[in-house]
Amino acid sequence: MRLPLLAIPIALLSACAATPQQEQGPRTARTDACVFHSSISGFEPLDDSHVILYDDTGNKSAYLAEITPGCFDLSHPNTLATIDGDGNRQICGYGRDDIAYEQFGRTERCRVLRLEKLTDERLATLMEKKTKKPRKVIIE
Repeated sequence: MRLPLLAIPIALLSACAATPQQEQGPRTARTDACVFHSSISGFEPLDDSHVILYDDTGNKSAYLAEITPGCFDLSHPNTLATIDGDGNRQICGYGRDDIAYEQFGRTERCRVLRLEKLTDERLATLMEKKTKKPRKVIIE
């Protein structure tokens, strides 16, 4: 009697383990990167969960910020604000820092979950993925 009851949970667990993971956006590698709030000079949204922040200091760095889900239509705002939530004058991949933008007459705020300083190669790869358009297939 116990054997059939045990078979059901084992079958369910094995089905969950066999489910392939869905492909998500670019995943940030590090969470300890920071950029000074006052040096951010531009941004480039990749999708609703990832934004590239550009640093205007001498080294002209780029940072990939992963933000909380729920920031809809992030690719349309003309302006973006960074909010230093913990008062250390930096936007970091930890703490209470946010990204804000106005949409439909209200301000949307999204928490910064991770921040990765991008190498030139990684930045080029991310921008290439963003600008790639699906190919049109012509069937004759």
